[in-house]
Amino acid sequence: MSDEVREDEAIKAAVRERYARAIGEPDRGCCGDGGVQPRGTLARTAGYEPTELQGVPAGAVESSFGCGNPLALAEVLPGDVVLDLGSGAGLDCFLAASRVGPTGRVIGLDMTPEMIERARAHAREVGVTNVEFRQGEMERMPVDAATVDWVISNCVICLSPDKDAVFREMARVLKPGGQVSVADIVAEALPEVLRRNPALWSACVGGAIPEDQYLARMAAAGLADARVEARLVYDRAQIAAFVEAAITRGDLQGDDARALREAVAGFVGRMASARVRAERPIVGPGGERVQVRAAVPGDLDAIERLLREADLPPDDTAAHLRNFLVAEAGGALVGCAGFEAYGPDALFRSLAVAPACRGRGLAKALMRRLTTQGRAVGVDRAWGLTFTIPELLGRWGFMAADRAAAPAAIRQTGQFAGCCASAPLFVLALRGDRPAPVEARAGTAGGGCCGGDAEAAPAVVRRLAPPHR
Repeated sequence: MSDEVREDEAIKAAVRERYARAIGEPDRGCCGDGGVQPRGTLARTAGYEPTELQGVPAGAVESSFGCGNPLALAEVLPGDVVLDLGSGAGLDCFLAASRVGPTGRVIGLDMTPEMIERARAHAREVGVTNVEFRQGEMERMPVDAATVDWVISNCVICLSPDKDAVFREMARVLKPGGQVSVADIVAEALPEVLRRNPALWSACVGGAIPEDQYLARMAAAGLADARVEARLVYDRAQIAAFVEAAITRGDLQGDDARALREAVAGFVGRMASARVRAERPIVGPGGERVQVRAAVPGDLDAIERLLREADLPPDDTAAHLRNFLVAEAGGALVGCAGFEAYGPDALFRSLAVAPACRGRGLAKALMRRLTTQGRAVGVDRAWGLTFTIPELLGRWGFMAADRAAAPAAIRQTGQFAGCCASAPLFVLALRGDRPAPVEARAGTAGGGCCGGDAEAAPAVVRRLAPPHR
């Protein structure tokens, strides 16, 4: 065994031992202040809204050791599969469970047996059935390739001595179009005295790397569009808190403690909690990357041609082009989707993917971006009419709806009253609690304004027990 491997294993052992003890301690956290805080303080100061924490197992909130909220900006859809790296007592897993709904699934991965045991106990306590916890290391994830829609993590990747392996594993387990949303500690020009200290690794400091290096290593692993969407730069008092926590836990004295305290003076403003996003790219049949962007007037002819090829009506596309998205590969449009907005309601329509690009996750990528765009312009409910893809809408959380119950603005659209006058109606709540999707079976052959053979889908939408909310 090489010296480097031995050092990595020693770091992992120290981290494992630290968090095995932490699960039974008051809130000190990975980034604590070296003193005892009220239980649950860290979760409430790491970017979680109080309403998010209502109903989550109290023990999961009290045992949170994160530095941010990785789900804060994540567009998680009903039916998604979410993988939480370093899931601890399960806080982010339980929050994700309410988002993915009964057709989705959440996997919590942690290398510490005590954390896994505690998380499973919390799941039994509240009867959550769409979450499972697996023991394992994030450098070698016990997760099948291309099975995950989201990888999330909260102040954990900084603890790994082999971040390149973690990023490669992220890319491996993600489906094409799958997303990464992590909160983590980044640090510029970390003094060597801090990097060498084992206690500071467990305090989320020793393993922190510069922000630009973090993003570059994600890109090298095959993750695209790596970027920091939000950051909190720590001040002198906060950095000192990291160091004092490490001194206390590492039982450091004399020269070692003095050196760590002195290092803080030159480190102010160079350490932050960052919310990092990236994705596994969707690749077209020729190996080119497929990118989703907002539609522009010059796309109109190609969109209408794509819709006609998919047996979908192009009616009124020009009038609503500002709310359309297109997918482009090699200079050609290979997908589109859009909506007609009427205040809090919108008719989602025109979801089409070119035959050569089907089965690559593109329909879901379009729908994910479309729901995000809808929320941004104040849409509360998305409505869809379709004969051909009810199963797919069911997987994404849409519920079958009575056509007579549709808002007047939706009933008065050209597609509702015209080409789709007999098509089944579906609805998805974009804000607040999302109802569980009902079972949906394939309808008769034909078009439908929402989508035409957008992706392959199972014959029946499975019904699972509702998640804890």
